Amino acid sequence: MRYLSRIAFLFFFPLFFIGAGEKEIQFTEGIQPGSLAPEINLQGIDLMDKDYVLLQFWAAYDPESRATNTRMHNVITQAGTNDIQLISISLDEHPAVFKGVIKADRLDESTQFNEPSGKNSDVYKNYKLQNGFNNWLIDSKGMIVAKNVSPSEVLKLINL
Repeated sequence: MRYLSRIAFLFFFPLFFIGAGEKEIQFTEGIQPGSLAPEINLQGIDLMDKDYVLLQFWAAYDPESRATNTRMHNVITQAGTNDIQLISISLDEHPAVFKGVIKADRLDESTQFNEPSGKNSDVYKNYKLQNGFNNWLIDSKGMIVAKNVSPSEVLKLINL
């Protein structure tokens, strides 16, 4: 039995070093920090050349996500920095509801977008929003830096 464990060690130990000589690391797409953020294809989204993007998901029918969206918008706007861009995506299926909330909450329309396919959209599925609305802080290379951050945490993470 003692020899069997030595043989297993000699066999499996070299497997840990396979690929250690690779020069380029391939990152995988995912929704956790350290992963590349899934791509978003929505009409009207214009990603500017910023150090960070805060991707915020919400819906009028979810009061907590709506309130978080408004707080994020206000904090980023008041910070007055060009280092971060807010991309806020509503998953309301009725554009009139989306537009009404934008007006009522006094949000900047240039940061607010609507995905009228809601729960049937690719963005809903790719970001696994069935587990609740979340936000992601993404760097300029598309890498997820943090998930579910508060407004004050966003400012700390981007060193404001």
